Amino acid sequence: MSVVADIVVIGGGPIGLAFALAAHAQGRSVTVLEANIGAASDTRTLALAAGSRLILRALGAWPDDTPATPINTIHVTQRGGFGQSILHAQEFGVPALGYTLSYRALVVALLARAQQCGLHIIDGATVSAVSNANDTGKITYAREGAEQICQAKLIVVADGGRSLTQLPSIKIEEKDYGQIALLARLSSDWPHCNIAYERFTPTGPLALLPVGAEFGLVWTVTPDEAARIKALRDEAFLAEFQDAFGGYAGKFSSVHSRFQFPLRLRYAAQSVAERMVLIGNAAQALHPVAGQGFNLGLRDADQLAQILLDVAPDGDCGDVNLLRRYQRSRKPDTRAGIFFTDALVRGFSNDHAMLRVGRGAGLAALQMLPFARKRLARAMMFGRS
Repeated sequence: MSVVADIVVIGGGPIGLAFALAAHAQGRSVTVLEANIGAASDTRTLALAAGSRLILRALGAWPDDTPATPINTIHVTQRGGFGQSILHAQEFGVPALGYTLSYRALVVALLARAQQCGLHIIDGATVSAVSNANDTGKITYAREGAEQICQAKLIVVADGGRSLTQLPSIKIEEKDYGQIALLARLSSDWPHCNIAYERFTPTGPLALLPVGAEFGLVWTVTPDEAARIKALRDEAFLAEFQDAFGGYAGKFSSVHSRFQFPLRLRYAAQSVAERMVLIGNAAQALHPVAGQGFNLGLRDADQLAQILLDVAPDGDCGDVNLLRRYQRSRKPDTRAGIFFTDALVRGFSNDHAMLRVGRGAGLAALQMLPFARKRLARAMMFGRS
């Protein structure tokens, strides 16, 4: 069977679905290929910037029936050094700096909207090859044991788990941080009061995010420490984390849903090729510090859809000049996101005395300079242009 569409989106996660909904609303024929739609086993918590909520609401895909947890305050400190900075939503005139929401809840909301709109989704499709021929893109995929073909004017790769080296004409830059992210859900004897904490330690940053009545933890450690901590019982894990974090959020009393994964920076030097564009984690996978990766990807989806508005519904949405214009429009935001997160990891994941003093001075200066806080907050909420 050969499916012909204006646009084929590889990847039915939140980024791919968000773009597909936006393009479908423009009157284009859109097909989404996904190996496991819904990802029922994915228990991640997403940190959504204020701007990301606006994008999802415009798509009709903000899950109002599954309330997100607002982040009203961000509290930044470093372990073993002075200096702190605190950002409040009220000083920037927004209801919240961001929100936390489960990956599963967001996918369910997007799928409900997709069904309502009649978006064409092919579940159980495992893509094996992407190529170009006769002014169209061709995707080969397997479904129910049979090889099948899709053809499209434009192929949008939004599958962050795909090996990018399989894609034609795409050069990948990669850096292994030599760090492991430990994720978990924690309870404390204090309410979180909608405060998100970012604390920098010699082994890397750690973050506590308000999620419902609990905290979502992202704790960066070395691989050796990760192996040791993984073997700890829950009580010992809590004691170890309490020592690393301090008493800013009270005493931690329980932990569950522990898992871990390695941290790397990976990005495409050029996010477009003939009849193809990469968005989201397929284009850039960032360190989770400051929670920028998902929001950067959602802005990719939104901007690509905005660029397509300049093409008639029956026009060539895969024109190379159009794709290059998209790439130029995203470059400032993408570069800033990569540079910002990479600089935080390199500058704060050490215990050098002089750097510790410099970090403390920087946090103190940020706290005393309202214009600097406003500029940083706006970039984190809405990106850079």
